[in-house]
Amino acid sequence: MGMGVSLIDRGLISPEQLEEALAEQRSSGDRLDRVLVRRGLVTRDQALAALGDQFHMPVVDLAAVEVETKVLESLPSKLVYRQGCVPISRERDRLVIATSDPFGIDALDELRLVTGCAIDLVLADEDDLRKFIRTHYGVGGDTLDEMSAEAGPTAVADAAVAGEIEQAQEASVIKLVNDLLVEAISERATDVHIEPYEQELLVRYRIDGVLQRANVAATINRFGAAIVSRLKIMANLNIAEKRLPQDGRITFRHRSERGGIHEIDLRVSVIPMLFGEGVVLRLLSKTAVLMSLNDLGMPDHVLTRWDAMIGRPHGILLVTGPTGSGKSTTLYASLNRIVSDEIKVITVEDPVEYHVSGVNQIQVNSRVGLTFASGLRSILRHDPDVVMIGEIRDKETAETAVQASLTGHLVFSTLHTNDAPGATTRLLDMGVEPFLVASSVEGIMAQRLVRRVCPECAERYVPDKADLPADFTVGAKELLVRGVGCRACRNTGYRGRLGVYELLTMDDELREMVMRRVNAPQIAAAAAKGGHLCTLKQDGYAKTHAGQTSITEVMRALTV
Repeated sequence: MGMGVSLIDRGLISPEQLEEALAEQRSSGDRLDRVLVRRGLVTRDQALAALGDQFHMPVVDLAAVEVETKVLESLPSKLVYRQGCVPISRERDRLVIATSDPFGIDALDELRLVTGCAIDLVLADEDDLRKFIRTHYGVGGDTLDEMSAEAGPTAVADAAVAGEIEQAQEASVIKLVNDLLVEAISERATDVHIEPYEQELLVRYRIDGVLQRANVAATINRFGAAIVSRLKIMANLNIAEKRLPQDGRITFRHRSERGGIHEIDLRVSVIPMLFGEGVVLRLLSKTAVLMSLNDLGMPDHVLTRWDAMIGRPHGILLVTGPTGSGKSTTLYASLNRIVSDEIKVITVEDPVEYHVSGVNQIQVNSRVGLTFASGLRSILRHDPDVVMIGEIRDKETAETAVQASLTGHLVFSTLHTNDAPGATTRLLDMGVEPFLVASSVEGIMAQRLVRRVCPECAERYVPDKADLPADFTVGAKELLVRGVGCRACRNTGYRGRLGVYELLTMDDELREMVMRRVNAPQIAAAAAKGGHLCTLKQDGYAKTHAGQTSITEVMRALTV
């Protein structure tokens, strides 16, 4: 029985829908199950079950299967990657192999020949199979095997011996680097760290703000120089210069697993280290800049007040927090909210991370004297309504920003302070006059990023009071949420992030305290008493009670 008939019998699609899907299949040459899923007529699980009926093959959930190392070694990784199949169990001379392509039955003969076993095929989801192969055989495992075989046991690690440019341009090196980047993108990494040590090359991905080792074969250690050289070529850097740090940019295009071309910007930093050159790639997804304020996780009372502030005609709005706390994303989302044909927006950034339509963006270049302060002075002659300064780092920039706000401009910027009240004292410490700070600053947003509990493995539990902070209260029957750990979240219990926010709005009392140089804790106490401040901790606790994150994660983020 064909899968289309099976789906009709189950009442999942109509004969007319099947005919339309078959017509698309004939024109595209794609498999029918993929066409049906792409058209939204059936889910992946439903298509898989129907495919299993068609070929009389049992369906297995690879995400729930534990496979012994000896069983995995039944097939060489080269064959696993080429045929797209994995061994999952073995009894004497009978091997169970999972595949997502039941149409490729011709592979059975090769599998029997290589293993010397009778083969039982089972059906698995295509995405699950790809994840399983990456997890158990490593990223680019087939490429590394091929490169190792070509290089031989006496391969020299220094690519310069064999001709650096030639080696970096070899198809196998290009494929390996592409595999590493595609894996980083699919795992939602924000950074890729390639770190040379005496005996190994370590590759790590920063996922949801936490570094995790990439699953790569140990043979990658021999090709560190070739990988770095390839990345330098992609970023148009000097491949021969190994003594000085270099920075560049890569626009990386690849075909996503769901189809279509995915384009992502990579910021490249290469620094010479003791055992070779270390590389850090910052992945700048163009979808991140498209986030709206509503997507960031701001509580309603904060979003309402911030929304009102970004609509003001003048004043300074500051976003504070440590590196990697999402300040830039908040600023871009705010600009996207207000940009229009009636408003001219100019930014001065170091560097320009995202390109925003309708916004004039300037990149700082200190080598030619284009600093935040000089750039800001120049753009004020371009008649802007809204100005964004990437960061206020010194007195000159701070004073120029204040003057811009006092002359009828709305100014956005960032500061590195732990909380919102600390921003006023930081400006004073820079040497800005108290009356200028008091009259220009309208609002200060402090923020952190916390990891969301993974929805796939979330569970409710009764918390142990001893594990909770003293000021965190839970109801008698209240259950908190935590992630147990699963393949979807790489066994971390977390998947994705959301912001924790603290918004300080200035009023006459607080401005008068700034004029008197009152310290940050006193300003915070007065703001909280007057209803102008909800702290980071309070928002973090609220998100814990709501089941969005865990108390452990909130305390980790707020004690950094």
